[in-house]
Amino acid sequence: MDDEGLHLDDAGCTWWGLAPRGEGRYVLFGEDESSGVKWHRPPVDMLAGAPDWLPHEQLKELVSGYELGCVYWYEDGAWARAPYPGTLRDDGLDCGMSRFTDRADLLRTLADEDHAATSAQDAQALLAHAERRRLTPELLLSLTAGPGGRQQDRPAMTRALERAGLYRP
Repeated sequence: MDDEGLHLDDAGCTWWGLAPRGEGRYVLFGEDESSGVKWHRPPVDMLAGAPDWLPHEQLKELVSGYELGCVYWYEDGAWARAPYPGTLRDDGLDCGMSRFTDRADLLRTLADEDHAATSAQDAQALLAHAERRRLTPELLLSLTAGPGGRQQDRPAMTRALERAGLYRP
């Protein structure tokens, strides 16, 4: 989380960003290797019908480098994207975002059972506090453990919580 929005990069095959663009407007863009958009022939214009308020130059640069698999925008209470050809079924968004759209998947991601980052019970507590916008730095620190007992960066965590609106001092 930074001044430009929320970002995820799994250091593998998935990355995306969600950026506010003023008064109830957002842009969601990124890629997953499962995306059929960036390699589709004929090419898909991911910015067809896109509003002027999108970061067109940034997105065009990503498209030209074959680094973009999907672009969605939110305005007037609805999400939209460029039209896809009828044969195109997957733009990678589901693969890259699904762990955050389903509550059970989100809890598994928070608990990170493969790495024993936190317990399932602590993951539920973390999510409950976040949903109520009461996720304090102290609570977050108490429910998360750094690898090998590494000290957490409290100022960075506090900034991220505040920017995300999950903590209000």
